[in-house]
Amino acid sequence: KAIAESNRWNVTPNPGLLEEVNNLVEWPTAFNGGFDEKYLAIPEEVLITSMRDHQRFFFVRDQAGKLLPNFISVRNGNEEFIENVVRGNEKVLTARLEDAAFFYEEDQKHDINYYVDRLKKVSFHDKIGSMYEKMQRVNSIAKVIGNTLILNQTELDDIDRATMIYKFDLVTGMVGEFSELQGVMGEKYA
Repeated sequence: KAIAESNRWNVTPNPGLLEEVNNLVEWPTAFNGGFDEKYLAIPEEVLITSMRDHQRFFFVRDQAGKLLPNFISVRNGNEEFIENVVRGNEKVLTARLEDAAFFYEEDQKHDINYYVDRLKKVSFHDKIGSMYEKMQRVNSIAKVIGNTLILNQTELDDIDRATMIYKFDLVTGMVGEFSELQGVMGEKYA
C-alpha cells in the first residue's frame, strides 16, 4: 500500500495471490520494479498473467485505470541488497514477456481458418473425434437452439461463426505457452 501510494498507483490485490504470497514469506519486504513499455502492446491479460500467475507480482494501474509497466512484489527477507532482488525479478519477468511477445507476433502470422484447420488433428476424445468435429456438433446444436428461439438472421449468422471458431486458440502458440489464456486469446485474435 505504501509503495502504491507513493507512486500514485492503483493496486487491486488479487485475494488468492495475496494469501499465497503471505504464506510463502516469513519476513515480507515489499518492493517495486518495472519492465519496458514496449510490452504494453501485448494484450494486458497476457501481461497480468505473466506477472500475477507466473511471477506472483501485483500489477499496477495509473489513476485512470491504465496498466503501467510496473509491478509490486514481496521478498522473503529484509531490505539488504534489495536492488539486486529488483533487478533479478525484472530480468525474469522480461524473459517471460519476450516469450509472450514472440508468441503474440507469431500467432498473428496466420488467420483463424489456419488454426481451425489444425483442430482437425487435435483429439477431443478417442471415441468421438477431434476438436474440429466437436465444433461441428456444437454448431448443429446451436442452429437448432437459434431457430427454436426464433433469432433473426444476423443473430443466427453470429452464432454460426462463433461455433465454427470458438476453440481455434487451443492451437496457438500463446495458449500453448499460457494455457490459462484459453478463450481470452481467441477473443483477442478474432
